[in-house]
Amino acid sequence: MVKRRNKKRTHVQISEEEVTKVPRSMVLKICSNREQSHALGQLVHDFRQVMQPYTLTKLRERKANKLKDFLVMAGPLSVSHLLVFSKTKQGNTSLRIARTPRGPTLHFKVLNYSLCKDVRKFVRAPKSTEGSAYLNPPLLVLNGFTSERSAAPEEVLLTTMFQNMFPPLSVLDTKLSGIKRVMVLHKDKETGEIDLRHYAIETKSVDESKAVKRLKTVKTKIQKPIPNLANKEDIADYLLDPYAGAYTSESEVEDDAMVEVDQTDKNIKIKAEDSEKASNGTQKRAIKLVEIGPRIKLGLRKIEEGVCEGKILYHSFVRKTDSEIKALEKQHAKKLKLKEERRKRQEENVKKKTEGKTSRAKRGKEKAAALSGKKDEESGSERDVQDNDNEDEQEDLFDHDDDQKFDDGSDDEPFAGGDSESESDSE
Repeated sequence: MVKRRNKKRTHVQISEEEVTKVPRSMVLKICSNREQSHALGQLVHDFRQVMQPYTLTKLRERKANKLKDFLVMAGPLSVSHLLVFSKTKQGNTSLRIARTPRGPTLHFKVLNYSLCKDVRKFVRAPKSTEGSAYLNPPLLVLNGFTSERSAAPEEVLLTTMFQNMFPPLSVLDTKLSGIKRVMVLHKDKETGEIDLRHYAIETKSVDESKAVKRLKTVKTKIQKPIPNLANKEDIADYLLDPYAGAYTSESEVEDDAMVEVDQTDKNIKIKAEDSEKASNGTQKRAIKLVEIGPRIKLGLRKIEEGVCEGKILYHSFVRKTDSEIKALEKQHAKKLKLKEERRKRQEENVKKKTEGKTSRAKRGKEKAAALSGKKDEESGSERDVQDNDNEDEQEDLFDHDDDQKFDDGSDDEPFAGGDSESESDSE
């Protein structure tokens, strides 16, 4: 019999510390039954694709779920950010980005948005939304944001909040081949509106023309037919056609988009026919961005200190004086004090209930033990009585057997008859 092979896990195990360091998100849709809409649900689905792979893509919300239900599960699931989409009674869509477990929370108004299916309609060569592109997080590009200390506090907080939503890039550990998506956030300096775009990165070789590539791949790609050369007098007319290049019109490559990739790695195996081309160790490639969606335009409304509650740190429309701010801080301190007192009172009540339950359980056990002891005593006394009765019955039976043994139905006495016979025999 063949011995069964034991599989050994050779991949690198990720420690718990590394797992907790990676920011994870949870994209939610929380709104009442009246404000439910299919477009909002599709927007949530598309935004989960943007936040992959460190997000819950198969999360299903129920109508009865509240924000507290997800906050309770954020800790065990190591979720660091909550992105909550909701819809008001007036039909306005809003987005809340909260840092768990202590805040802050950014409130945005979704001015307009386009779904992924809408973006695919007007893109000339749409990119597939499935595959290896979602195995790594997207590259975050911030344009128009300020991170200087001299800037306004809300500007610095906004920048750091977006940066902490994705894992930081390491020059030593990050592989360029793994970066296949880009999320661009552009802030308009005049209006303050934020445009969100999601792109896929494509790299194509520019050393060869489209005609040459097509002829080289005719043998392998069966679905693509052989190019029609009936209108050409010579093969050179097809190969040197300026309109048959790799990029035309909107997809034309600019000089700034071309980069040189070093291929001097010793581990790379090069075929004999490609050795001449790779003799210099570099290859020109064109980088192109293909939009995959969604598109969202956001407007910052306010910033709260806690998770969707607490003191308002910034508001885009309302301005408070110093005296009003101090009064609000006092009210907020009172609320925190009352909340702490209620929490302590609740803990005391829970403690009393648990103690009462334990004492009741203890009393029940003692009562059950006492009842079982009484039952044992009663059963023991009954057994003694039954044993005595059995002994009396056995004695009566023995006496009755003796009477039957000596009384055989004859009138002669056994001992007298025996003696007379023995005496007569002796005579």
